[in-house]
Order: sequence, then C-alpha cells, then structure tokens
Amino acid sequence: MDTDHSQKLAEIFRAVFNLTDAADVSKVRQINHAAWDSLAHVTLISAIESEFGLAIDIGDSMDMTSFDAVLAYLEEHPA
Repeated sequence: MDTDHSQKLAEIFRAVFNLTDAADVSKVRQINHAAWDSLAHVTLISAIESEFGLAIDIGDSMDMTSFDAVLAYLEEHPA
C-alpha cells in the first residue's frame, strides 16, 4: 500500500474514532477501542468506500476489525 493511501486511511480512523493527530492508529482494533461500536463501524466502512471509491461487501466489512485488517483489504482490492 502506498504511503498516500495509508495516510488517508489514518485520517479516516482519526476522524471516525475522534483520535488526536499523535495517536498511533496502527494499534486501533475493534476489540480494544471502546468507541468502535456498530454505528462507528458503519461510519468507518462508509468513509472508506467514499474515500477509496469502493463498494465493500458486508461479509468483507465484518472482517475489518483493525487498522491493519483494513489496510490488508485495500491492498487486495485496489480501486
């Protein structure tokens, strides 16, 4: 994944989860981040679809439970 995509994804995570610019988004996982509830998950997937021009299948979206998992998805499904 190129740096630009990674940076855009980091911006999305910061916006959706209200994180500071200094926050290490690579550590954000659904299991350890209280703000990552079902509504936040839908918001995250919608923002990713919009930013990267994708239509993410519901099954795939359920596997996107961390920053790294989303990056891996984007690498496998380039826009």
